[in-house]
Amino acid sequence: MKNIVEIIIRYRSFVGILCLIAGLYLARPSPVSVTVGFFFIITGMFFRAWASGYINKDRELATTGPFSLTRNPLYFGNFVLGLGIAVGANNTYAYAIFLAYYLTFFPFLMVFEHRRMKKKFGRAYEEYAKNSHSFFPKIKKVDKGEFNISFYMKNKEYRVLYFSLFVIAILILKVLNIIPAK
Repeated sequence: MKNIVEIIIRYRSFVGILCLIAGLYLARPSPVSVTVGFFFIITGMFFRAWASGYINKDRELATTGPFSLTRNPLYFGNFVLGLGIAVGANNTYAYAIFLAYYLTFFPFLMVFEHRRMKKKFGRAYEEYAKNSHSFFPKIKKVDKGEFNISFYMKNKEYRVLYFSLFVIAILILKVLNIIPAK
């Protein structure tokens, strides 16, 4: 089982890029789908950016900011962002690709991450896990903590901004028929 999880973790980004290419290729965006998709993409991107400013990977247990709402704000942000791409693509196959990709990789990643964090942070993580949601954010007052821009930069989260702008640009170019829809 460990080998399967390692393979899933190792190839998730590569497979994700292939899924994105397929989804964009199949996209039949409309002005409305791109507008609605844009808001999902921006929301997912914001959630990821917000989370990355609170996570000092493998050094501290992040429990404030978005981590006070869910243990996996980055994965939740990915979900919302990916949903936005599927909405913007305006194609049943794009939705199917998104769901297949997400359901194939992220449940394994969340289980792996839970085990890893439990091993690394022990009782502190167990207590945190007991009082927080695994995926969907808990509706409650945010434990603010302090956003750290150096964590955001160290985690290279700005790449998600570039990626998101690129995807939005491709969808807009398809709406304008500069890139023909297939």
